[in-house]
Amino acid sequence: MLSKVDLWIGKNLFIPPIVRLCQATKQSQFAVSRLFWFIAALDGFYRAENLFSSVVFGVMSLVMMVTASLRADLPTTSMFWFRMLALLFLIMDVVTGLTIGIWAGVEFWLFVLAAEYAASIRTIPPRAAKKRSVKAATQAN
Repeated sequence: MLSKVDLWIGKNLFIPPIVRLCQATKQSQFAVSRLFWFIAALDGFYRAENLFSSVVFGVMSLVMMVTASLRADLPTTSMFWFRMLALLFLIMDVVTGLTIGIWAGVEFWLFVLAAEYAASIRTIPPRAAKKRSVKAATQAN
């Protein structure tokens, strides 16, 4: 059951915009995954409320910046259980936002899920050939 939920969320919510982002920027899905992890680390650093979390997210931001710049296109893995854990935390933050109006932290879990679903993509399809063929046909005439 959870695998069906994971498949539906990835297929309908996260993977299509990630594929379009990869096609528009000509970056690999692994580079986009590292980008979203870097953004999540920066968001965590921004929202840190004590010294310990500031240090943790600060170090995570530096590590993600270095890995995103040095090994952006190296394949990464995405774990099912981690995506489900992040989804659980996202749902908890959304429920908190709906009940008491505190929405801080929801974006962190969205960035984490985007990073994980980007890492789960194995191949990026080429851009649609429709635009290219229309442009080529108009230039030929």
